[in-house]
Amino acid sequence: MNVVIANGRRIVPDEVRSLVEEKVGRLLRHCPGLERAEVHFTEEHNPRIADRECCEVIMSGHGRVIRAHASAPDPLVAVDLAVEKLEHRLEKTKGRIVGRSHPRRQVTRSERAKVRTG
Repeated sequence: MNVVIANGRRIVPDEVRSLVEEKVGRLLRHCPGLERAEVHFTEEHNPRIADRECCEVIMSGHGRVIRAHASAPDPLVAVDLAVEKLEHRLEKTKGRIVGRSHPRRQVTRSERAKVRTG
């Protein structure tokens, strides 16, 4: 997987970079066809906002784009929150894909009658 880490004006520390690559790489077990992940870090400039560090992760591949955005006081926590959201969305997407490729089995009238009479 190609992981691209971008930041507005600041340099992303190596510990954050390695953590992002590890956590986003682990998400491949949900949907192995995703080829690219972009991670963007921004900072809110409003002093009233407590969760200043924002992390946005965009994963793409197989014609799908999955995005998650999270804010926290620390960039490492923001990454964790974004990865949790992405995990949920990837599981949901995988369920849709599997559900469409494996249609439900049609139950015949005779089978329904057998179940009712038991």
